[in-house]
Amino acid sequence: MKIAVDAMGGDHAPDEIVRGALLYRQKGGASDLVLVGREEAIRALLGGTIPPGITIRGAEDVVGMDEHPATALRRRADTSIGVATAMVKHGEADAVVSAGNTGATMAAALLVLGRIRGIDRPALCGMLPTAKGKPACLLDAGATMDADEHNILQFARMASRFMEKVHGVDRPSVGLINVGEEPEKGGRLQQAAHALLEGAEDLNFYGNIEGRDVTRGITDICVTDGFTGNVLAKGMEGVVDVFVDGIRNDIFGGPLGKVAGLFALRGLSKFRGRMDYDPYVSAPLLGVAGISVVTHGRARANMVRRAIEVAERAVSSRLLDALGEGVASAA
Repeated sequence: MKIAVDAMGGDHAPDEIVRGALLYRQKGGASDLVLVGREEAIRALLGGTIPPGITIRGAEDVVGMDEHPATALRRRADTSIGVATAMVKHGEADAVVSAGNTGATMAAALLVLGRIRGIDRPALCGMLPTAKGKPACLLDAGATMDADEHNILQFARMASRFMEKVHGVDRPSVGLINVGEEPEKGGRLQQAAHALLEGAEDLNFYGNIEGRDVTRGITDICVTDGFTGNVLAKGMEGVVDVFVDGIRNDIFGGPLGKVAGLFALRGLSKFRGRMDYDPYVSAPLLGVAGISVVTHGRARANMVRRAIEVAERAVSSRLLDALGEGVASAA
């Protein structure tokens, strides 16, 4: 198996991306990796000798965070994410992994790979930690802002296959994010989506869930439109940042706080482990005709390693086939 890694994408690229690739190989990863980006910079980080199982594909350009992704990709053929995605299209790689501009990753996947036949709109997974110690899949986390009820039904089907194949969840439960548990709650979109999800015999539909239920782990999958999902995911991320910063500085800051921290170390370690989303935050863009894994822009080496592992599992479990079969069986 060969996986193309966008070495220039992310807040800490290329340093942490290259470190993540090396860490993957050191931990026994079997897939060959192709680091795509500015060759001179990548070689300098790899050292004098390129390790076995790692190669470099040159790409001098990068899509900036402030650029319009589709415009940049159409005008410039030598971007790292564009070249890495094209490798999948041409059979030179089985998957692509990027921590870069999410919009650019999605645009490259749609422009280069296209959609799976029968899938109307793509969806982005937002994997979130829960109180039950297992991740919840939030879909859509920002790919399709103006989704309708039929899109949401497809999102639920795709997420179900993803959780089964990549995370090993047997018959994952699906919750529809709404403002109340009753079927008649919400606007036209939520009511129509509820009716379709409830009638889908191939889904394990739980019913409506509220925003607070997502991190409680009430369901394995939480579906909504991309606008709502993106706002929810980023809001949760901001709350966690404030919460962690408050614990570090307000509660355990200063001399006395450091002493108290020693007594609370066991509990703090357990809490940190519960909130650590490195193992599962990475997820493929669902609905495109190729494995394109998106990870967090702030990814450090360990998260990059995990993202490569997710790509590996998605390919080996034949996720694309499962998504296509799911659409065909529902037609």
